Amino acid sequence: MNMEFSISWRPFFLDPNLPGGEGKDKLAHYKSKFGADRVAQMMPRMVQTFADEGMPGYSIDGKVGNTMDSHRLLEYALQNGGPAKQDELVEVLFDRYFLKGRALSSRQVLLEAAAAAELDGAEALLASDELHEEVWSQVEGAYQAGVSGVPHFKIDGGGPGRELSGGQPPEVFLQMLQSLPTAANGRSGSGSGSASVLGFGVGSEVVVKGVVAKPELNGQTATVLGAQGAERLQVRLANGVEVALKPANLEAGGSGL
Repeated sequence: MNMEFSISWRPFFLDPNLPGGEGKDKLAHYKSKFGADRVAQMMPRMVQTFADEGMPGYSIDGKVGNTMDSHRLLEYALQNGGPAKQDELVEVLFDRYFLKGRALSSRQVLLEAAAAAELDGAEALLASDELHEEVWSQVEGAYQAGVSGVPHFKIDGGGPGRELSGGQPPEVFLQMLQSLPTAANGRSGSGSGSASVLGFGVGSEVVVKGVVAKPELNGQTATVLGAQGAERLQVRLANGVEVALKPANLEAGGSGL
């Protein structure tokens, strides 16, 4: 598969009410948000995940703060240096936050990161309100589109069959990328031109069946959007609601209902 990619990062607030400046204690914040027991369960997995990816040293120590200024800086990097410069800055910010425990609300941290990424103009930007409204507009657009957490991936502009939520294995992205030429040409349904994901054509109609946890879904028609993780399909119900279901809970056909 011969494809060229560029990556751009868009803003999202998990907690827009966090304080600015030097922020607050990260561990105390997460205990308050998730509970001490859940945090204790999460930590070993996160430490191991970072180590497996060649980034030892993940810690929940340090500070967490409001990320508006970091998003403004990232938007500035995208507009003035393109996706490659923005991606470079993201890597520096992630290192500061996840491995060094420094708050991305700190003006000093952001200026140091901009310098490390060789991004000029950061000090003037952060001293102003520039790009504040642009960031909020993008965040509100994500909320309205139903995005509720990160990471959330939009490929080739997003839309049906082109979005993924949460950490995903490489094969899930490969499946979606293989379906892009079909989606781009406007072909859908169960015909021979449709990309197949977990046995169902992207864009095909299905009927929901055998769902125990939410029996109200059974009998409803839906459209297959693409993979959601390695074992589920993202489908859109007739009422517009999107859910992720196992292939065993779907059957082909449904245009007559």
